[in-house]
Amino acid sequence: MNVSRNELSAALKKAFEALGFEPGDYYDAADMVVWLQTHGFYGLDRLQAALSYFNTNVPTHAELVREDESTFVLNGKGTSILLCGSEAVNLVTSRAIEGGTVSLDVVNCFNRSFVIQRLLKATRRNVAFIAYWRQHSHAVKVSVSPSADLPIYQLFTKASHLNEQSLRILAGPSIDRIEEDYSWELSLGDSHEEFSSADMRRCYQESIEHGIEIDQDLWCALDSLATQVLVESNDGSRSGAGD
Repeated sequence: MNVSRNELSAALKKAFEALGFEPGDYYDAADMVVWLQTHGFYGLDRLQAALSYFNTNVPTHAELVREDESTFVLNGKGTSILLCGSEAVNLVTSRAIEGGTVSLDVVNCFNRSFVIQRLLKATRRNVAFIAYWRQHSHAVKVSVSPSADLPIYQLFTKASHLNEQSLRILAGPSIDRIEEDYSWELSLGDSHEEFSSADMRRCYQESIEHGIEIDQDLWCALDSLATQVLVESNDGSRSGAGD
């Protein structure tokens, strides 16, 4: 079935709210899923794989376990970037705007691709980012220049040295400055594939013109979660009447 971008966004916000996300978190999580899906990165497939985790676990926030002048480490405690991505990007951005380059590792996390949308939004603060992580046998590298509307998305061949459930974010005033300061760790082997900006724009335009295709079972699951929110709200409203 097909739904509009607004319909999908509304359904996702209600679903994440029902799963226990806080207001700011469920808005951000919905935006991450919609962006990935409408730009050709299979956001709904990734969400479907994550729902079983969210349905059986209380949402857990990442914990800052290391902090110094230019290096941070967040322990995701096995949660999704849908829940801790905003926290991670906000942390590294707040330090990067003070000048210089900084790095952040999010360990013990999954669904790393969802972070792309948060990085793009953060570039409005005139900060550049490079994020990379291991995806099966390849390394994914995402580069986002200040005020960019789309990322540079590349796959590289060298990934064996990267932890499977970790994400590294580098931030600074420009891509060139980041690559200069962290050249020793950005040698990720040969370029295997690049998803072009033209492909991302084409996918987005198709989603606007033709809607977003979503699996019927996934839509029913989101609708069922949204119903829980509505029921809880109505019960609360009735119990509070006359207070």
